[in-house]
Amino acid sequence: MDRKIVYLIHILFVAPLLMYSGYIGNNLSKKYNAGQEKLFVLLFTIGLTVILYHLYQYIMMFVL
Repeated sequence: MDRKIVYLIHILFVAPLLMYSGYIGNNLSKKYNAGQEKLFVLLFTIGLTVILYHLYQYIMMFVL
């Protein structure tokens, strides 16, 4: 599989899904006092890191 496709899949689907899950989970955790806010903040942060990393790698494919 071409690396461009892998980077695009992570940028368009994987990272936003992680970020959305972290956001919604954090809101629900606060609403129902579940005490898992740190876990969902970590999930959101991982999604943000994934999107930034793969976006950087995707851009570098065209620069170099």
